[in-house]
Amino acid sequence: MDREWGMIGTSAEELEHVPIEVRVPPGFWRRDDTHMPLPVTPMTDSVFDNADMFAAACTDFGLLVEPRIAGIGGWRYIQMAPVGAKPGAATPPGWLLPLLLRLSPEARTRVRRCRLVARTGYVERVVDTWHAEQRDLFERRIAVVRAADSGSMPDPQLIAHVADALTLAEDGLRTHFRVNVAHWLAMGELSAVCRDLLGWGQPEVTSLLAGLSARSSEPARRLSALAGKSPDSPEFQQYLRVYGCRSLTLEMADPTVGELPAVLWAQLRDQVRAGYDPATDEAALADRRAEAAAQARKALKGQKLARFERALALAVKAYPVREDNVFFTGDAPIALMRYAVLEVGERLQMRGQLDEGDDVFFLSLAEALDALGDHEGRQTLVTLRKAEHEWALANPGPPTYGRDPGPPPSTRWLRSAVRASVDAMHLVAEQVLAADLSNRTPTAPATTLTGIAGSPGRYRGPVRVIASEREFDKLHAGDVLVCAATRPSWSVLFPSVGAIVTDAGGTLSHPAIIAREHRVPAVVATGYATQILRDGQVVTVDGTRGVVEVEA
Repeated sequence: MDREWGMIGTSAEELEHVPIEVRVPPGFWRRDDTHMPLPVTPMTDSVFDNADMFAAACTDFGLLVEPRIAGIGGWRYIQMAPVGAKPGAATPPGWLLPLLLRLSPEARTRVRRCRLVARTGYVERVVDTWHAEQRDLFERRIAVVRAADSGSMPDPQLIAHVADALTLAEDGLRTHFRVNVAHWLAMGELSAVCRDLLGWGQPEVTSLLAGLSARSSEPARRLSALAGKSPDSPEFQQYLRVYGCRSLTLEMADPTVGELPAVLWAQLRDQVRAGYDPATDEAALADRRAEAAAQARKALKGQKLARFERALALAVKAYPVREDNVFFTGDAPIALMRYAVLEVGERLQMRGQLDEGDDVFFLSLAEALDALGDHEGRQTLVTLRKAEHEWALANPGPPTYGRDPGPPPSTRWLRSAVRASVDAMHLVAEQVLAADLSNRTPTAPATTLTGIAGSPGRYRGPVRVIASEREFDKLHAGDVLVCAATRPSWSVLFPSVGAIVTDAGGTLSHPAIIAREHRVPAVVATGYATQILRDGQVVTVDGTRGVVEVEA
């Protein structure tokens, strides 16, 4: 256990040294900068404890990994441990893997489930169920919770409303992980098929799916249709109700899209200036998709072609699900939870129990609801929690804790269904997170940044480093957006920017997918672009090569 010391204030006038203990669980941990680039507040931590839901999805598909999530020093870390292995155990040689799986009861259960998933087409069924049923169901549930007038509710009814929003958020997270695993397995299979049969890398694979993630570009397309309207028009207000009810991060304390109407209106202005034409993008992406498929079909025959067609057909269904499900299972439910909790905070402020309404995010959900009933002040607790949060911000944890067990073992000794599942997950883990590259730290000033080619094209323009959604107003048409990572809800920014550069993420990360849908060059997984690039600095982003050239 490591121990750090921070300045923790017990009041605004008096501060005292209080030890902050940083407990590191056993095993190897990576900081999850892709999803949680900053320390989480107590409210978010109490509401979205999603480790069990992620683990349940892995069990459902028979994956041989056990995801674990931990808060270490205020920062979110993730561990992907092999099923049945002790935390921190070294990677075994591949030839030993079948024996180790047979010795673990849990691993044997997972292997049986994995074979059943492969034999019954379970991945495709999960994807089909999302498209046919679950998406519409979540859309209806979101509309019901969104329509509730929480401001007019007495306290007991407000508490029930919070419970409804929480149930929606929990159901959303549970569905999100299940649908995402199906997406990962489908994409991993297509990547493996294209690698084995065509010698293709990920840029060629993503060309097969260009333009199919319609949800990525939908908010921008709908916004562009409002050109000529006023901010007070019924059409823009309806846009705010539907597309504004989306979280911009996974942190409940951060504002939603709808709470930044001036930013949305500025983006519409910039879209007009940039000549944004969704129809042109759609046509160009369809051509790219058709060309890539024709190239593959020309190179393959017989059983190899049939294998490619099966993998492509599944991926065509599954690829849109990544952005689509986040819209309904994540961004909207998180926004609705924020609105409900803010109403609680405003009441506590009016009653003198909090100094500010948004101080409620420095309480857990249970603490906030208890405060509604006991009418006691929570200022001292909030002051302490804010100081802890500030300490975490000032003392970021390292990219990793523990000894890296190294690359995964060879799967050549595993049976086909299990081997395919394990290989697919290894491929997609790199394509979504690119953990090694994303967690790099700068060693010296650089004139060139390298990362992963996220979206093809080349663009030269001024840098705009966006640390959070509160800085969106800094962004202007033609800027190179530089950020740690993005959520799908950031997509409305993409039509007017010149290029995207991120610290984290791979070719299947949100910024890469959205950039491709808008035909914006992108380089992801630079590791530290936000640390060394400055506002106004001119760079050339080569999204085809995965390189950012920095001018003096």
